[in-house]
Amino acid sequence: MKTLIIVNGMIENYKFYFPWITEFDYIICADGGVTHARNFGIIPNIIIGDLDSASLKDIHFFKNQNVPIQVFPTQKDKTDTQLALEFAIEKGASHITIVGALGTRFDHTLANVHLLDISLQKKVPSVLVNEYNCIYMIQDSIHLTKKLGSIVSLIPFTSQVTGVCTEGLFYSLKNATLLSGNSYGISNEMTESEANISIDKGKLLVIQVHE
Repeated sequence: MKTLIIVNGMIENYKFYFPWITEFDYIICADGGVTHARNFGIIPNIIIGDLDSASLKDIHFFKNQNVPIQVFPTQKDKTDTQLALEFAIEKGASHITIVGALGTRFDHTLANVHLLDISLQKKVPSVLVNEYNCIYMIQDSIHLTKKLGSIVSLIPFTSQVTGVCTEGLFYSLKNATLLSGNSYGISNEMTESEANISIDKGKLLVIQVHE
């Protein structure tokens, strides 16, 4: 079940997202993501969160569309984005795309990147998307196409990532080891229309940059 999660982060160019927000089986709004959903012209399957950042006007709009709302207390141990992600996984998501999860609040942005680890542990491929980046986390391999951007950065999520191999990138790697705290994997570039990245051990953030 392909699942879209819409979060209340920064979205500057709604038109950019249209190829990313079509053909989903299930759509979740995390709290203030309801505003983005209305701007996209999307009716979500459910709204999840404490509703502290959601506009009352948007909530009433979706209530009139009979969209169910799962309300959580404001004082809670998880962000609305994490609640939405966990709900998606429990619902049986096979792939999750998250938009609106990046923005000016670096704490939320970083926390949302870390949430990719939850999906990875549950073996549900997930990606964070905004107008400038596609962010993945892998512990085995990933296939990239150049149409999503030619710059690719590899950043260890664990203290080290071993057995890193790349195909189709300008700086090729073969059984390399990447260490956390080192910028060695930043700003590689695709030299072909497709690229493959694989690792043996560890967890690796793969960031494909749109320019």
